Amino acid sequence: MKKSNTLLVIILVSVLLGLDLLLKYLVSSYLTTVNIIDNFFSLTYVLNDGAAFSLFASKTYLLVLIALLCIFFIIYELKNNLDDRVLSIGYSLVIAGLLGNFIDRLTDGYIIDYLSFKILELNFPVFNLADILIVVGIVVVIIREILKERGKRYEVRSK
Repeated sequence: MKKSNTLLVIILVSVLLGLDLLLKYLVSSYLTTVNIIDNFFSLTYVLNDGAAFSLFASKTYLLVLIALLCIFFIIYELKNNLDDRVLSIGYSLVIAGLLGNFIDRLTDGYIIDYLSFKILELNFPVFNLADILIVVGIVVVIIREILKERGKRYEVRSK
């Protein structure tokens, strides 16, 4: 199972990272702003030199260091959990997203964001595919860990 999950991780990270970088290239080359659904969703080209919600703006080196530490930690966790396909997928999503934003930050000093939502007159921060991958991957890992823990407690009680 470890070999097939290792291949799954490599393919998933490669494809998702490639898609993220391609979308950012297309956005930076051809997009300004395009309204998709009036007063709800638009594609908007934004350069972000910070993290989520522009935290740590202009702190590129700090954000690069944090990303590297996170990537190494997740690779360590992934290596120790390769038998678990769900965790492998969750960690792969996070790694692909972190690498996508890491490459942007390292090469350009900023991240290209382009997904913009407005709900009830509230403008949410503009984000990108890498951000989605990170969030979805973390949610998958958390849910999987909760379910594993519940399963362990159930096994103990039923013995």
